[in-house]
Amino acid sequence: MAMITINGVAVEAQDGRRLVEVIKEQGVRITNLCYIDGLDPYAGCRTCLVEIEGARPTPIQLSCTAQVAQGMVVRTDTPEVKRARQGVMSLIMANHPDRCLTCHRRVHCQPGEICLRDDVVTHRCLTCSKNYRCELQTSTELIDMGEFEEPWVGEERGYYETPPPEPDRANPYLEFDPQMCIICTRCVRACADLRHTGAITLAGKGSRTAIAFGTGGPVHESNCDFCGSCIDVCPTATLMEQPNKWVALAEEWTNSACNGCAVGCTISYGTTSASGTAGVRPVIVRPDRLNPVSNDQICVRGRFGYDAVSDRERLARSLVRRGERLLPASFDDAVAEAARALDAVRSAHGGEAIAVLGSPLATNEEAYVLARLARDVIGTPHIDFAQGPLHRAVIAALRETLGVERLPASLTELAQADVIVVVAGDLEESHPVAALRVKDAVVRRGARLILVSARWGELVPFAAEWVRPAPGGEAAAVRALAGAGGPEALQAARADLEQRVAVVFAPHPLGAADAGAQARACAAVAIALRGDPSAPGANSAAAECLHYLPTDANVNGVTDMGIAPGDGGLSFPEIIEAARAGRIRGLLVHGDNPLLNAGGTAAIEAALDGVDALVVIDTVRSTTAKRAHVVLAEGPFFSEDGTITTADRRIVRQRPAGAPLREARTGLAVLGALAGALGGSFAYAGAAEVMAEARTRVPDYVEYTAVESGRTRALPAPSAGPSGAGRVRAPAAPSADTSAPVQPATGGGLQLTVGRTLYTSWEGASIRSAEADKLHREEAVLMHPADAERLGVRAGDAVLISAGAAEVRIVVRIDDGVAPGAVFVPQYYDGGAVLRLLPLDGAAAPALAVVQVAVPQPA
Repeated sequence: MAMITINGVAVEAQDGRRLVEVIKEQGVRITNLCYIDGLDPYAGCRTCLVEIEGARPTPIQLSCTAQVAQGMVVRTDTPEVKRARQGVMSLIMANHPDRCLTCHRRVHCQPGEICLRDDVVTHRCLTCSKNYRCELQTSTELIDMGEFEEPWVGEERGYYETPPPEPDRANPYLEFDPQMCIICTRCVRACADLRHTGAITLAGKGSRTAIAFGTGGPVHESNCDFCGSCIDVCPTATLMEQPNKWVALAEEWTNSACNGCAVGCTISYGTTSASGTAGVRPVIVRPDRLNPVSNDQICVRGRFGYDAVSDRERLARSLVRRGERLLPASFDDAVAEAARALDAVRSAHGGEAIAVLGSPLATNEEAYVLARLARDVIGTPHIDFAQGPLHRAVIAALRETLGVERLPASLTELAQADVIVVVAGDLEESHPVAALRVKDAVVRRGARLILVSARWGELVPFAAEWVRPAPGGEAAAVRALAGAGGPEALQAARADLEQRVAVVFAPHPLGAADAGAQARACAAVAIALRGDPSAPGANSAAAECLHYLPTDANVNGVTDMGIAPGDGGLSFPEIIEAARAGRIRGLLVHGDNPLLNAGGTAAIEAALDGVDALVVIDTVRSTTAKRAHVVLAEGPFFSEDGTITTADRRIVRQRPAGAPLREARTGLAVLGALAGALGGSFAYAGAAEVMAEARTRVPDYVEYTAVESGRTRALPAPSAGPSGAGRVRAPAAPSADTSAPVQPATGGGLQLTVGRTLYTSWEGASIRSAEADKLHREEAVLMHPADAERLGVRAGDAVLISAGAAEVRIVVRIDDGVAPGAVFVPQYYDGGAVLRLLPLDGAAAPALAVVQVAVPQPA
């Protein structure tokens, strides 16, 4: 540490640290238009000038390149420094519209909704979408540019003589307006150094230097994945969120949670109650640093998920079936009708004739109340969610091999690892920020990545070795890594216990038996690297390096809260089969859409249509809700209050950033009202009171007052010992593997693989919206070139994929990223249409389906 002086105040700072960061941390305002905290300086804008006593060749120095040294005396507010900054800023403004930056009337125009200048002035504050939230605007005010006589006064300026380039508005997420660019290159470095994507670059030279995406074409034709990191760092209106460009001047900010995947990134919603909106609504999202895993990064789902479904497509009123139609009803009437229908089943057949399905996208508090409603009020042990069997298969495998159910490993360790094994379909698409932390380790630490995946993904270029098994052969490929041979990086990690290792497992969303087999294989690798199979209890080190990423955001939390079959209860596929057989006569579904989350569509549809009472609680009129007798309208996730539990068991607070539309209610309000109508008494004052009760039954959780969002973890106390089985033993031998063996496709058939993709919205797919994938990138079947040639299929052809009587019509994309002999179809395409080709995921269900692909002949 070093002692320095900033504007006469003694400050202790780390020796060698960038001076500009220390200055900002002391609350001293300083312009720094090209600097990104934590990255090497670019020193392009030169607006961070300060005076450093005794510095050579001049005391005026750049604080971004200057490093803290013992005894340094720094001044940021001298007249010389201010004049130097003004001169530098004038050069930046020479090629930027500056009327919004230097107008002396701006102070009288606030809050910026009117302009007092005469009507011949065209460049004004109101013509800029970033007015009053622009860093360049703030910087010019900070150094009083309005009082500075610009050097171009009386001269013709190139900016006003040259027609500006056209903005790029061709994609639904990001708008790129080059005329606003000051060539600070923040976006270039954020994309390359923070995201490791490299979609943005500097093009041209001299006065024609410009920012370009890809090879200079539209943004959506580059390899941009629309994470928005460039938007976060852009100091002007050059890069803006397209959906909210003109309305995103937030009045309030609410830190909250993203439920896009199990990483559980913390985000902040910017909200406004301006005229034309339905009350307080989120209009912009920024990453929030509360969760140290996500820190200052999120993905396209987290940034734009709130806007994936418009208010017009959300449920504002509850619905009750009258004949063949679902008609609007008041909330009280709909609750009464739902209770009447469920109570009729309970009275005639008993509580066990009713089953309850929860959602891994709900909050912990909603899950706890739903579980209580099922067991204490309805009286049924049949409670589950569509992907519950898959999660329990993984947990059983971990308990069997490691002796624990709740892994202590933290995802913050990924970026610090020296050797990483990733087992996933495409981690970049299923858990983007986890994939980003793997890239961090490879790029910044030189970590060795061994990737096990049947399909090409964005992690492949970062991998030291890509193990590419045939689809369904992942478990066998991973078990081979645990053997004595294997990649050199793993052998070195075994020999050197100082190396930090991480094994990352993200199961496919379908196939419980296959997920369990892969989990056992991943545990075997962890034990081979850091465990000791011969000593019971010695595998805690193996558990600490194994990272399990569930298929959805709150799988861990809803399971902890009781969304799982009770004693004698049926699992999800058993519920469906029982409903088809007439043993289950009533079904309550909260926030889940089994038609989008599970195979066996025909069986699920028959079950939904066959029950006497189908009550659905949802935010949209989903494909399941359309079959319901009663639909109770719930507000969107951003309106909920509660918590979620992430993959590494971090408790993240979800704070409401808006209210439900019109007569819709929060999930807790809906569940409480339904419980009351069924004879229960849930008098919870709010989510905090629910958690206060829940923690008495689930002791790993704490009350809200003790929760540090994104940092508090729901894990057993160290003295409690491992959860699950008491004796740790070695992984089961391959012969004990309960997954179905992988059979090669025969008769010209192809193996069908299905998975989650990055851009298609769950809510949009749930209502079969044409804009569920707003980029329309994920509306095709991926086929290997060799298979396409053999079948006579060309890129862009519409084909029929069939399995038995079920078929799906879809366009072909030729892609050597899929394995020969296999095709890949996005799970959410056309509302989960591909799930018709897969069996219901029961105990005997195969991991893969073999399908036929044919080009339909014209009539």
